[in-house]
Amino acid sequence: IAMLQQSSISLKYSLAVVLHTSQRFRKSVTSVKSIYASSVVVNSITVGDTPYPRVDEKSEESNGSKGMGFELRNVSFSYPGTQATVPALKDISLIIKPGQLVVIVGANGSGKSTLIRILSRLYDPSSGQVLIDGLPSSSYRIDDLHTATTLLSQDNLIYPLSLGENIGLGYPECIDAEELIREAAEKGGALQVVQKLKDGMNTELDPVIEMISTGMYGNKNHPLYVEMEKMRKPIDISGGEKQRIVAARSFMRFKSGKVKFVAVDEPSSALDAEGELELFKNLLAVREGKTMVFVTHRFGHLTRHASLILHVLLVLFRCMKEGNIVERGSHAELMQKRGEYANLYEIQAGAFSDTTSK
Repeated sequence: IAMLQQSSISLKYSLAVVLHTSQRFRKSVTSVKSIYASSVVVNSITVGDTPYPRVDEKSEESNGSKGMGFELRNVSFSYPGTQATVPALKDISLIIKPGQLVVIVGANGSGKSTLIRILSRLYDPSSGQVLIDGLPSSSYRIDDLHTATTLLSQDNLIYPLSLGENIGLGYPECIDAEELIREAAEKGGALQVVQKLKDGMNTELDPVIEMISTGMYGNKNHPLYVEMEKMRKPIDISGGEKQRIVAARSFMRFKSGKVKFVAVDEPSSALDAEGELELFKNLLAVREGKTMVFVTHRFGHLTRHASLILHVLLVLFRCMKEGNIVERGSHAELMQKRGEYANLYEIQAGAFSDTTSK
């Protein structure tokens, strides 16, 4: 009976291993399939052959001392294949001057992130025209525009590299420059992440985990236990810590001296109030003429410093929702108008004081 039980356990274990291996193989095949599928995706963004900055401007602007200027003329955008009956953006017209600090506020789903992606040349508008420094955005080399742009978003992508390399990717030519990487980590608030890890900057993030199967079950006296402890294990990085690492990568990118436009799309959603304030202060400290556009749902830290605030709202009209800019101006101007922006600002301010100024 004992032999039958042992054989049954062995058979059960073998079948479990086979099943697990087949599942992993199927997932691997699916991943390979998706890689090949992505290789045939056609880029629908129109690209030109004009260098950026333009040749006649390079002597003055190639160091990023002058920011990128934008003009949007009746820009609308609809996501391909969407079931929505109205566009994400409709008839947006605005001018952002070089070096301006612009803050975009509004409710979720009002088109703020879509507007950021159009400015960053990740999307082309469905209709209308986008001008960059006086020329249609489609006339420039897209790689040049992306080189001159830093986008700090909610997508906190961490690569299976060391922590230092994850930061250094912001400026690949200096990916091994330890001093620059450390300075960027400090600006992005990632030094505390570095200090809590045993291997510091050399800690491998998101490593490929080596699969093992033993019968030790935590038996520290087993001769192979020490070897098991040397194997790579998942690194416990919180959402806020990922945001700090990605922010540090952006500060590393600034060190290239080529950035003229900084787009910041609510990157601090997982940070506490102190961490968010420190991040915003450090971003403002490195403006140096760069054009900066922030998307935020939190008022106060940025809006009082902004030269232009765009309030994007979903407006209900004839049973249809339209993504429009309903208010624009400086913080003082919008507060004087006593419109929706002033109302939202005072609601948020009221959460931090016993009484709200009227």
